[in-house]
Amino acid sequence: MGADETMRVDRKWDSCEAVPRAPVASTSRRAVLGAALGIAASQVGAGRALAQAAPSADLIARQLPLDAVGLEHIGTVVPDVTAAAEFFGRVFNPFVFKEQQPPLRYYVTLDPGYIAIGSRDGENEAFIDHDCVMAESYDRAAMAARLEQEGLPAGRFGIMRDADNLGLQLLPIGGLAGSTEPAGDIVAEPPLLRPRGIYRVVRRVSDLDAARDFYRRFFGQPIDGGSASSAVWFAAGPTLFGLEQAVADETPRIDRFCVNVSRGGYDAGAVAEALTALGATVLDDGDTEIMHFRSPEGIGVELRPVDPARMWGRT
Repeated sequence: MGADETMRVDRKWDSCEAVPRAPVASTSRRAVLGAALGIAASQVGAGRALAQAAPSADLIARQLPLDAVGLEHIGTVVPDVTAAAEFFGRVFNPFVFKEQQPPLRYYVTLDPGYIAIGSRDGENEAFIDHDCVMAESYDRAAMAARLEQEGLPAGRFGIMRDADNLGLQLLPIGGLAGSTEPAGDIVAEPPLLRPRGIYRVVRRVSDLDAARDFYRRFFGQPIDGGSASSAVWFAAGPTLFGLEQAVADETPRIDRFCVNVSRGGYDAGAVAEALTALGATVLDDGDTEIMHFRSPEGIGVELRPVDPARMWGRT
């Protein structure tokens, strides 16, 4: 994301539910997050305490493969930050956060997690720059040492780049950075859906075999276990990290991310109609459970209805 991503002194899960739409006083959600993931509240943030000392050999060894908690956020680059935030706010949560200092960057929360929306000088196309996975044992200094052992660069702002220059950011358990502040409702209308965190992310890569080998260092063996599959899936805690082969003349990219949404009151036809009215393009990919669409800017998103009591796929 930026330098602020590496300077999180007190990374909090600010309470901001999609329904009802009302600003709530900023309180720590570490206990809630820990309970949902089966982690004692006292253990959440242990990686930060360890980071204060020189990393031990044991801590360095534990960095890879990741003891992943799950996908936390998606970082996007768009030409019009406000327009994109208004769209995602209308779909998931109108009450947004933003950086306190320029440049403008909005955050649409997904309960838990978020979509980060920013711009970049000289970029006129929208794309997903990176995704982020949280790990229980993550320590920035220890990870840098572990990556050096693997013959890999340490990355910038915790973001690793693969051969296609697609970014994977690694962070300890946390939430929005301390450099953010509530920005209120970016649109007046209620959200279309109630988000329940990110379910999966899918990359389109130039060389599926090479990408599988690269990400195996981070996630261990693929859960599908095979090169014969048209896609490769890794488990990142209860979330999924997927790879697909890009076709000829297709630019490798982080193609799409999937958000769990509350099943209560979910009507696929009505949602598709509402998304189209907002300027999105709904794609018919033959999946009867997961809806795939492109935002007006072209960002790929999927929707997966789940029981509303679930967080990152766990009850």
